Amino acid sequence: MKMILVSVVIFYSRNIITPVLTVYFKDALGLSYSQVGYLYSLYLLVMFATDVFTGGIADRYGRRKTLAIGLLLYGLSMALIGAFRNFFVCAPAYALAALGSSFISGTLQAWYFTEVKTRGLERNETKKAYGLLRSINSANSLLIGIITATIVALTGMRSVFYAAAVLNFLGALLAVLLLNENYGDKGKSILSIVREGISFIIHTHILRYLFIADMLFTLPHLHFIYVWQLYFTNVLNLKVETLGLLYSLKSVMGILAGFLILWVGKGKKESHAPLFRVSLSLMLLSYLLFAGMHAKIIGVFALALYSLGEAIYFTGYTLLINDVIPNEYRSTIISTRMSASALVGALFYALIGRLVNFSGLVGSFALMIPVFALLGLIYIWVFRMVST
Repeated sequence: MKMILVSVVIFYSRNIITPVLTVYFKDALGLSYSQVGYLYSLYLLVMFATDVFTGGIADRYGRRKTLAIGLLLYGLSMALIGAFRNFFVCAPAYALAALGSSFISGTLQAWYFTEVKTRGLERNETKKAYGLLRSINSANSLLIGIITATIVALTGMRSVFYAAAVLNFLGALLAVLLLNENYGDKGKSILSIVREGISFIIHTHILRYLFIADMLFTLPHLHFIYVWQLYFTNVLNLKVETLGLLYSLKSVMGILAGFLILWVGKGKKESHAPLFRVSLSLMLLSYLLFAGMHAKIIGVFALALYSLGEAIYFTGYTLLINDVIPNEYRSTIISTRMSASALVGALFYALIGRLVNFSGLVGSFALMIPVFALLGLIYIWVFRMVST
């Protein structure tokens, strides 16, 4: 119960701003598409520069402490973004959020998978527990959407960032008070842990291909984050207040994905393959609908398809990659994965804004469609290696 409570608070603290983040930067702060892209690029560059080392810090000095530090930094950044309406203040504040994310990103997942194993859960039980936890967090996202919509309607978008700050500070306190500390290899230096973790990635074929697939998936994933809110408000002319409700729809799809993991994950690595086939097919279909049809009901349906596909993809990917990561480097390897994806995101995120300026919101969906086909080919190769 302690683990679930902390996880839920952290989930709220990280996701309450998601339904309005791009719209806040674009409309409330008056930033251009390119400036929004630069902010996201800065965020990813900071994560790229720091993620691997924060993973090593977590493995060496403890994942609970590292998690608490990250939540404090992220909470401070949210307070600053809410307090100031200036690009040159929001930029360093958002960079601080990225640093906080670096401390959190590879730590929470590594803490979880290590903790359930130290409690004696078998591989199948670990999968079921993770799928259930994802479903719980997705269910809580329903409330996030409603809460965000209510806050925006009553007090404006800035208050959402203040709420995020309070939740992050609360999450840090609960992590310190309730969670057990766990480590990777605390007998080695941070640099040794990082070096050995990266070496493990290089010499493990499946991990290499999973990293490549993850970096490639960063492109449509970041594109969707950038575009979906603007698509509904600017193309379909929905009110900003409805974004929270649409985010709740995304959460319902996350609940379905979590229970799908409980049903499909039967203990063999091969059982992950159907999850990837279904998830990539759903996301491809959603992008075809976004690009080709512009009715409101079709847009909502496409959002549901994408959200279900993405939730299945992320859950399946997390389970698959943690099957092959050893505990002593778990935070380091997960953080390295985040760092690699951040590098790709930083290289392309600024271009996404220019891409939208060039092709329009609708046209940008069409330009991303070939990426899903390429991802499908990569995962065919991955599961061929898994089965041998």
